[in-house]
Amino acid sequence: MGILIVCIILFLGAVFYKQTVQEYKLNQIEWSQRERIPELLDEGTPFVVRSVPLCPVWNATDVGARAVFKDLAMWVQAAPSTASMPWHRRMSLQYGKDAVLAPWLEETWQPHTGTLRSTIPALFPQEIQAWVGGRGLYPLKAMWSVIFPTEGEVVVTLMSAKEDKYLPAQYLGRAPHEFTIADTPYVGKLKYLDVKLRPGVALLVPAHWKVAWSAAEGAERIPFVCIYSLHTPISKLAAALSPT
Repeated sequence: MGILIVCIILFLGAVFYKQTVQEYKLNQIEWSQRERIPELLDEGTPFVVRSVPLCPVWNATDVGARAVFKDLAMWVQAAPSTASMPWHRRMSLQYGKDAVLAPWLEETWQPHTGTLRSTIPALFPQEIQAWVGGRGLYPLKAMWSVIFPTEGEVVVTLMSAKEDKYLPAQYLGRAPHEFTIADTPYVGKLKYLDVKLRPGVALLVPAHWKVAWSAAEGAERIPFVCIYSLHTPISKLAAALSPT
């Protein structure tokens, strides 16, 4: 019976994973309306939550004060605000652990996003990534990703999977607004949505969307950005197989 239940969950997970909504619609709520988060997750389109309690870790002061981040702190001091973090996803996961973001996420976000996980946590794993600086375009694999800066302002670019047929083959790591006709003859058909985030504002994005982010224009400080990924078994497998 237990095996049958697991198989049913995996089947339904695969079906819902393939059917995420890819419409350029952006809802917005205040943290005081957080009881609506499950409703918006069910709706399946990206949305913004404003006035979120500030995360107490993963900022320049925090990084500079901890020995585990010694090398990173030196890089942050030397890097311009427009720099991109010259590391990969595996390193961002390690930084996510070292930053000790989990307690804050469990207290702040999990009560509103972890309904399935609270029932069968092993089948609905979480992932915490910590980044510094900008990052070029890449696809989100998690069923939902909560993107939020902990220091500095960023502009997050959202691109629907509907644009895939227009993208150049080598799009990974690039900024969408930099594409030209030399990259793809369909550059004029590419659509995307820019969303400005600052500490206390979070963007929730479902699977299969592509994202990129950079420091907001005129920013004086390099941004610190976190991604709280909410996985299903299917999305976790997809992430494990992805080079990004």
